[in-house]
Amino acid sequence: MTGITAPVHPGRNLRCCTPLRGRACSTPAERRLAALTKGNSLIRTSRHTRIAARVGALLVALLLAAGLAPSAAAVAKAGPKAPVVPGLTLRQLAALKGVTIGAGATNPAYFSDPRFGQVLAKQFNSLSPENELKWSFIQPERGKFDFSKIDQLVRFAKQNRMAVKGHGLLSGGVNPEWVLQITDPADLRAALTNHIRTIMTRYRGTIDRWDVVTEVFSTFGGTGLDQNHFYKVLGPDYIAETFRIAHAANPKAKLFLNESLVEYYPAKQQELYALVADMVAKGVPITGVGLETHETQSAPAPGVMTDIVKSYRALGLDVAITEMDVHVLDSQLQADIYRSVLAEALAAGVRDISFWGFTDAHHYTWVPGAKPLLFDEQYNPKPAFFAARTALAECRCRR
Repeated sequence: MTGITAPVHPGRNLRCCTPLRGRACSTPAERRLAALTKGNSLIRTSRHTRIAARVGALLVALLLAAGLAPSAAAVAKAGPKAPVVPGLTLRQLAALKGVTIGAGATNPAYFSDPRFGQVLAKQFNSLSPENELKWSFIQPERGKFDFSKIDQLVRFAKQNRMAVKGHGLLSGGVNPEWVLQITDPADLRAALTNHIRTIMTRYRGTIDRWDVVTEVFSTFGGTGLDQNHFYKVLGPDYIAETFRIAHAANPKAKLFLNESLVEYYPAKQQELYALVADMVAKGVPITGVGLETHETQSAPAPGVMTDIVKSYRALGLDVAITEMDVHVLDSQLQADIYRSVLAEALAAGVRDISFWGFTDAHHYTWVPGAKPLLFDEQYNPKPAFFAARTALAECRCRR
């Protein structure tokens, strides 16, 4: 793609500042990063090698002491081991940059392969569930909640000093039949209130941010709000109501409205902005907007992500990337898209990034043959991983 630099070999070009690039390292984080990464190409003697090794060991020790990297005991399990990835991990870079880097679509069943947990804990500082928080899964019968799978994710996160994002609190789909049979507004409002209050109260202090409502517009936009069951029974204000219920359940939680494909379709982009701006004007307790960022065949036009992020920041809101993956057949094109999208989002001020999974061993795609994630089926890092790592390393982020 024109204007996009191809990702580099692992461990190279991770410098965000060096004299060779014409900019001195100005912050402590940048100086530490430059000191660690310059050895990849400049080390020539055994003395320098020993020094670099000591510095690397010191950084790992500092990260462990600060709770920014998982201990070996926390992730070691019997069974196959994940391949070793040279250089800094995404998690270590995120700690230096002040970025939340998360793995979404985390299904507890995936832990049956020890490599899944090993890579998850090593590379990411946050996780979020796949479908386990959606209504059909967590309250399939009225008043009967199944917290077992979310509890498992929360335990893993606590053991490995990771944050947890609550994904899928309310969506137009994945709702049990008993909810869809409620046609009385007061009854549905009561069910919605109890559902959200019960879940968010249980995980208060554990889950720090929530995708409160997901995908409220049609796939390609331009047709207004999706007229799902909640819209039909409660009216278009069901979204604002849901945010108010969530805020009442946990006033300290960050609350996001999550939407797809707005970076591709201008009509949908405008619809979402109009809705959110109206919510802000009415005092609805919304923290930010989540951009799913499922990229297919090409990256968004340059500048689009920047414009979107700036528009919401002007409203006083955060913007997060919530479900990123890249659906193409060419691995180099995939890497280029990962790097360009992440670099632009980070430069615009995004500091919360989650991928929709991380290994092609557990992936979903609508492009036959595509493998959309950062690691292959055997947990080897792909060019996409190194591209994402480079984008993060080169970000002039400030803690």
